[in-house]
Amino acid sequence: VLEAAQFGGDVLVTGGRLITPELEITGGADLSERFEVAGDPEPRHVVSIDPGQPGQLAVCREAYDRKVAGIISGADGVKPGLLMGQKGTAADGEHPVALTGRVYCKVDASYGAVQPGDLLTTSPTTGHAMKVSDHSKATGAILGKAMTSLDAGRGLVLVLVSLQ
Repeated sequence: VLEAAQFGGDVLVTGGRLITPELEITGGADLSERFEVAGDPEPRHVVSIDPGQPGQLAVCREAYDRKVAGIISGADGVKPGLLMGQKGTAADGEHPVALTGRVYCKVDASYGAVQPGDLLTTSPTTGHAMKVSDHSKATGAILGKAMTSLDAGRGLVLVLVSLQ
């Protein structure tokens, strides 16, 4: 591989675009956007649109919440691969929320054991997801698919985020 340049720190491109036929990101596994989040947020929490705060989110607290927006990224060593935001606008905030990709998520398996491939939705346990058991309620409230299992209790599950 012929390298044109190699940098050991941040590279800032101002006043233009970066155009490339292929971009390989090796430092993370999801596409996140920065949001302000109410409700004591932490990485691995499920978050939903906050109707009282335009452009902001809140830690989720209800089952089958159709306002679900994603999972706060950064848990268990898996960081965002691509982080979007725009300083000084409504498209800015402190917390990277995974909108797609792989991220660890708090899950409550007391509503059903979770296996790889199971659809996940929001749960009534604050900040947690649960397995979809009622598909009629899940329309518009699907967070993604489980990639690891959780047989009982509460724990972390690797999730392929794909909001539906």
